[in-house]
Amino acid sequence: MSTEDDINYVRQITRLMCDRETDNCPLIIDLLEGMGVNAQLLGYLFGIAVFHSDRYTSGRAMALLERHASEQTVHKAKRLRETSAYYYEEAEFLSRHKSDEVDLFHILLAGKMCLWHRYRPEVGSNAEVAFRTLDLRRLPCRHLSPAITALNFLTFVALPAHRDFDLPSALPLLAQMPMLETVILENIRIEQFPIELLALPRLSVLILRKGTIRPRAPMRVPEGGPYGSKSLERLICEGYPVVGAERLGPFPNLREAVLPRCGLTTLDFLAHSQRVEHLNARYNQIEHLPAFLSKLTALRTLDVSQNPLRCIALDLSQLEHLEALDLTLRRGG
Repeated sequence: MSTEDDINYVRQITRLMCDRETDNCPLIIDLLEGMGVNAQLLGYLFGIAVFHSDRYTSGRAMALLERHASEQTVHKAKRLRETSAYYYEEAEFLSRHKSDEVDLFHILLAGKMCLWHRYRPEVGSNAEVAFRTLDLRRLPCRHLSPAITALNFLTFVALPAHRDFDLPSALPLLAQMPMLETVILENIRIEQFPIELLALPRLSVLILRKGTIRPRAPMRVPEGGPYGSKSLERLICEGYPVVGAERLGPFPNLREAVLPRCGLTTLDFLAHSQRVEHLNARYNQIEHLPAFLSKLTALRTLDVSQNPLRCIALDLSQLEHLEALDLTLRRGG
């Protein structure tokens, strides 16, 4: 399927698959029986065959899969259908059962939509949170497939947590997912601060944790921006040395900043974060505690311990909500 008509056909099938108002799986199977199947649509058939609650519909999908897919793919789908009720981490579980013939994210899309129509979760329920969550931390892949962008309803993504994961190739894909609110990067080699994520219009939580890796070099904040975010509420960066942090910001709605062991020499990028309640900048290289901290009147906890502090320009009289303050100097600092 390489002509424009074929591409539009696949797009239409994807739109039908993503419809949360109507379960279009029976219609999709009707169309595939008459119009044909490509690799992407094989992934949808795989997901319907495994996860659809109606046995007649899933049986039709399995029959089509048997007609168009390899014996190995069909075998994996049947095995997965037998065990699908027992998995917890969907991406990691499915990756152990999928065939190389189909894309994991096509299966995930079909699987999530089948489960959505089965349970019709209420807003804010655990089922809806699970539907909008994709935890890839245990996924042993190096690259994300472009097919992840079809899961544009996701609000939470945790990326594969291993040093060989190709973060630069993943960032343009995540940038196409405007519903994302939480992004977690753990145990990944990060050479540049992922400023592309700051452009996500709903991003509220960005977590970067070093894990067990040793960074080859500091994580640089690149030229060009964007550097700030109106929506970001929590910024957690643990153990990644950062160069060029002064370029970051503003973060006007930031409420929590956890920045231990980042090699920071300045906190100026928080100067316009008037709503910060919790600030942890332990074990950095900060020598001067800036006066603007006295204007962050929402502060409840402030920990800048284990820094080589030489000058502290802090007027505590304005910090009426401050509950905990730690200025413990680094030994020898």
